[in-house]
Amino acid sequence: MKGLIANVYRAENYNCTNGVTSYCNSVLLVGNGIPELFEADGMPVLKVVRRNIVGREHIHAEPIEATRGNRMFGGNFVYTSDGRFPSPYPIPVHDRVEENSYETD
Repeated sequence: MKGLIANVYRAENYNCTNGVTSYCNSVLLVGNGIPELFEADGMPVLKVVRRNIVGREHIHAEPIEATRGNRMFGGNFVYTSDGRFPSPYPIPVHDRVEENSYETD
């Protein structure tokens, strides 16, 4: 799998996610419009998700692996100064996962 390498930005003393950005410093971004330049080479892979909410495009990144539970923003962002990055600002990462405690068997 090929994509664009991006850096993870997180608070030094406060980490609210339990996903891949809680422990890695670089990720490979993939998705529509992302140039296929670099191999994953052991890095976690995040896909860029584009949504239209109330007439505006919103972008976030999330792991490509399937997870059980609901994904949400955990406080970390990805960014690179590479001009091919799909956004002029850091992209929030939705890699925090919580299982629903109200599910029944």
